[in-house]
Amino acid sequence: MSPPRDGATWLGALAATVLTTGVTCQFLQHTDPTPPLLYFTVDSAVLAAAVQIRRLVHGPGSGPWDERLRGSAVVGVVLSSLVYLTVIAPSSPSGGWFGTHDDVWARTATLLLHGAAPVLVVAEFLVSPCRPAPAHLAPARHEAALLAWWPGAYLAVVGTLAWSGAATMPYLFLSPSRFGTGPVIATIAALFATVLALAAALTAAHRRLARPPGAHA
Repeated sequence: MSPPRDGATWLGALAATVLTTGVTCQFLQHTDPTPPLLYFTVDSAVLAAAVQIRRLVHGPGSGPWDERLRGSAVVGVVLSSLVYLTVIAPSSPSGGWFGTHDDVWARTATLLLHGAAPVLVVAEFLVSPCRPAPAHLAPARHEAALLAWWPGAYLAVVGTLAWSGAATMPYLFLSPSRFGTGPVIATIAALFATVLALAAALTAAHRRLARPPGAHA
């Protein structure tokens, strides 16, 4: 087995451990009464952990759609961290990563899911053997759009639950009753543009840095 593949395997194992531990801590914490699975951060971490564990058990996927699923999970983990660091944390009462009354489980979940996990999943994605669709058949912009499905699916499901009254939207900046429909639509558009930019950057970097399976040093 080549050194890059060994490194990717270790990164995948570490990423899966960090993601799983972070999600577990979010379920154990007693600071935030919001059901953990309503959060995009937690759902993205669950998806990314499942992808990593599957790869560790069965090896890399057999085609571009496996890469797209993994890429979508990576986009979700990175997006959740960016939103937390640039919007949620600065606007919180404490103005920082942790709330004044956060317990140790909540603080650990924050560090793992918003700090360590994004670095690890991106690193694993970039150095792993690559089975992308041929560039002439799937230009980077098309691949980027395909990697954006997960944030869209989350917003559709949680938005529907919130609209129907079955759940409360956990993100105030996505609540029309709080900020109005126009600002929320503008926010969603900005988030979608961010998702596409992240996906395009990941796709381009993956094609440039990752080697095809079986390639030798």
